[in-house]
Amino acid sequence: MWITGPEAVEVRTVATPSAGPGEVLVHTAYAGICGSDLHTLHRGHPWLPYPIAPGHEASGVLDSGERVYLRPAIACGVCFYCKRGKPNLCDALIGVGSHTPGAFAEAFVVPAAALAPVPDGVSLAAAAMIEPLATAVHAVAAAGDVAGSTVAVLGGGSIGQSVLLAARAAGAEQVVVTDPVASKRALALSLGAAAALPPDAVPDAVRAALDGRPDVVFDCVASAGSLGSAIDLAVKGGTVVVVGVGHGPLTVAIETVQDQEVRIAGSAMYTPADFARAESLIAGGVPVERLITAVHPLSEAVAALRAATTGDEVKIHLAGPAAV
Repeated sequence: MWITGPEAVEVRTVATPSAGPGEVLVHTAYAGICGSDLHTLHRGHPWLPYPIAPGHEASGVLDSGERVYLRPAIACGVCFYCKRGKPNLCDALIGVGSHTPGAFAEAFVVPAAALAPVPDGVSLAAAAMIEPLATAVHAVAAAGDVAGSTVAVLGGGSIGQSVLLAARAAGAEQVVVTDPVASKRALALSLGAAAALPPDAVPDAVRAALDGRPDVVFDCVASAGSLGSAIDLAVKGGTVVVVGVGHGPLTVAIETVQDQEVRIAGSAMYTPADFARAESLIAGGVPVERLITAVHPLSEAVAALRAATTGDEVKIHLAGPAAV
């Protein structure tokens, strides 16, 4: 499946790709539709021209029978940022599903370095959730030590729910999630949120649920309205982490940032350590499969992408030929 322009999706029938030197052919098991895929559909990728063959949250099976999952960000290893342990900020970063064709296909080819074995006892469906959970793990790490903290998560999509799970696993005392969709709020409560509220409950109801302002606010929406709410909601000396994929300039009340010492941090993708932590959490029983609210066969990829735009689902998976 290719996104060929704004709101334009095309399915192409092509020969099975051949793996070159250092590459591996992967037979798709599950591939998740990400919010960034929807941004590409609606208004284009921020760094790349159309057409784009998406699919960066994925698990699959090799010809050898080995189960693998995708680590789609391929860093150069030698630039300024890579040398400083920040491969997520690599100057020459290549993304599977953006720069190169991704997993919204029956099979795809990637560098061997972009794959990792699925941990024992982890299903292929859960393995396709390692990448989004790694994103959440990185965001929680960007906030600093959240143990004993109160946390608000704005947005109850797959990344927001993953941040809830990652923050709870990191020792956050209480987490409140906001989202306009009732089913997403119910899911957050079942995953351990202290409260789940509609967005118009910010800030008063959120503060009441936490008995005060949150120490950390994760903005998983990244709109002008959500960032303003996040900054207003944060405790004096608190932290706002922008996790969602935004678009265009935003206006920030600089007097609030300065006078109340609110720290605003961005969170970009993940590092190998974040993947290791996400693997460990899932292998230890963190219930990421509960975030998968719909599964469509690859033959229904276009319809699945359209369904994802409604905002009613948390995570939609496309099931490929290696799905079990």
